[in-house]
Amino acid sequence: IRRRTSATMQIGVSRPAAWRVRLARLDAVADEAATDTDRWLTAGEAARLQAMSAPARRRSFLAGHWLARRLAADWLQLDAARIALNRHADGRPLLLVDAEPVPLSLSLSHSGDWLACAISAVPVGVDVELPSRVRDWQALARFAFSPDEADRLQRASDAQRSGVFHVLWTLKEAHGKRSGEGLLPERSRRVTTLASDPSRAEACSWPLGEGALAIASEPGLRIELVDGDALGEPAYWRYRDDG
Repeated sequence: IRRRTSATMQIGVSRPAAWRVRLARLDAVADEAATDTDRWLTAGEAARLQAMSAPARRRSFLAGHWLARRLAADWLQLDAARIALNRHADGRPLLLVDAEPVPLSLSLSHSGDWLACAISAVPVGVDVELPSRVRDWQALARFAFSPDEADRLQRASDAQRSGVFHVLWTLKEAHGKRSGEGLLPERSRRVTTLASDPSRAEACSWPLGEGALAIASEPGLRIELVDGDALGEPAYWRYRDDG
């Protein structure tokens, strides 16, 4: 990772930066990640990699786990060689330093040419989604969106529908990653994403090409978005549990 610029955005006031989010092109990380993997992959990661048959999946797995190490090393001001990844019981990444778990939350996402990684001292979830094919937005909305969200998608114009869908979908995925439960359709349909003022927001989203990037954590935090200057200011959101 050779270039670094950052933009810090405020959610709430008088708080130190509490999320660091790294957005990177897959090609900018993948070749470095594929070098000398025997040196930096853990046995568990190597076993997971071995089970993957698709070259593209293997490439994104290596790149994502390498990016996570670099982000954690920068956050902790440690040599990346001291950092490793395992998994929590629910599948979330578990950050290790000198083979011991550390109390930080880590989240990874990959779609198309993009990788996203978030680290925080509190639970955090990140999701990036780029459209890869024509999809049935309404069927997917019935699967995972609340009635209010499905209505928002229905009312969107044809030109807006893909953008509205991807913002809502990434916010749903980020919410599930934050809690560790993942995107459970029955549960997801009982949670409504609402626009929020920054002081109450627990999630942010940005358009990314024809898709979106979203982060979910706790209200009142500051975000440091690395290499994401071109995304501009985020939209702010909160979640209402109707269940």
